[in-house]
Amino acid sequence: MTKKKFYRKIGGFQNKAKVIGISLLLLLAVFSLHSCDQNRYFEQNMKLDHAKWAARDQKTFSLDISDTTSLFNFYLNIRNTNDYPFANIYVFINTKFPDAEVARDTIELQLADIHGKWLGTGSGKYRYNNFILRKGMRFVQTGTYEFSIEQGMRKDTLSGISDVGIRLEYYP
Repeated sequence: MTKKKFYRKIGGFQNKAKVIGISLLLLLAVFSLHSCDQNRYFEQNMKLDHAKWAARDQKTFSLDISDTTSLFNFYLNIRNTNDYPFANIYVFINTKFPDAEVARDTIELQLADIHGKWLGTGSGKYRYNNFILRKGMRFVQTGTYEFSIEQGMRKDTLSGISDVGIRLEYYP
């Protein structure tokens, strides 16, 4: 066997090994991401046009609940850009219960620390924050719940907020 044939054989084996290795890594990543999120019951995020959030622009999420025995963690998701001019954001959350009762909460969320460093995850232009609002929450009524979220800052239109959403996960 010549040196060229020998190296071609080794190179072919190495390429197959790389493909198999990469395939196994991708498969492992998919399984690990799936297993990390197995507690998720519901999650929905809505994109804001041009990363601008008008004061009257409510984002509404509907959720059907049939289980009144399970406990849940309730999260609010905010994705902001580095262009957001404040360290915090106030939001109003309106909850419409299946019996048509309505509750309204005002919440302050910190997006940056006291030194101006963005909190949350991500790199580059975007930061993703997942704020826990209620831990071990139980829904007492079956039916459709509506959660409407609106910004409560003193500016009519906020620049730098690109997405808003809610997440419910089973309480461990």
